[in-house]
Amino acid sequence: MADAEKIKDAGGQGSAHRVRAAAIVIYATFALLILTIPQSLPNWLRDMEENPVQQVLLHAASGVQAAAQAVGLDVPYRRVRAAFHAWTGKEDD
Repeated sequence: MADAEKIKDAGGQGSAHRVRAAAIVIYATFALLILTIPQSLPNWLRDMEENPVQQVLLHAASGVQAAAQAVGLDVPYRRVRAAFHAWTGKEDD
């Protein structure tokens, strides 16, 4: 009986570990996207209904965008975007 209880306890810890690992991967992906495509978050926030929380987040996101662009984190994105536009013949709106 004691062995069966240990197996049950270990199974619960394993699933919690998997959920934690998945959450870390998801949030790290969001952070990477925000830093490498910095205009994405402010653009998304501008499309939201205007409210006090949205305004605070927009201000913070604009700061992150300016910092990411200042250190050049968005350079790979801009290069790929320019190559895509050249390849497809499309232009920015």
